[in-house]
Amino acid sequence: MNKKLFLFLIITLIFIFNSEIVRANNLEYDYSSTEAIPIHLAITSEISTKNPINDGQSVEFRVLNDVNYEGKTIAKQGDIVPAKIATIVTAGMNGFPAEIFIDDFQFPNIKNSQLMGEYNKKGQNRCLWVYPLKWSLTLIPFVGSLTNFIMGGNAKIQPDEMITIYYYPKWK
Repeated sequence: MNKKLFLFLIITLIFIFNSEIVRANNLEYDYSSTEAIPIHLAITSEISTKNPINDGQSVEFRVLNDVNYEGKTIAKQGDIVPAKIATIVTAGMNGFPAEIFIDDFQFPNIKNSQLMGEYNKKGQNRCLWVYPLKWSLTLIPFVGSLTNFIMGGNAKIQPDEMITIYYYPKWK
């Protein structure tokens, strides 16, 4: 009886393992292809964490040069590509920088599952000199606490900056 139960368990495990392999090979995304085509973009108008911007706000980018794949034009130079501000991190005390994360680029000929490229921009990180200053001033009572009011730099994306996202044509 024990041999039959052991044999049954082995066969069941083999069946489960094989079904997991089949399921893994039928994924929606085929990450086995590493062929990537860079898409160079520039924002159409400057954004900064100094000015009021919100999560989910739409921003527009301009394609800087033609993007071709297998004789087809995927994006033309000058095309406008909408995207969204995914997250904004405001500048913090002790020199922590502000950050802007942009994602959800919308190309008419490309599925979102074929794009890889969240873009983020940081402001000036002042922590590297604030913390040593803070610790050196703690010898004088309460003076080190004054460095808490030193804020990090604002993040700014300007139209002359080139950003790159990647198009993976073989992904589903």
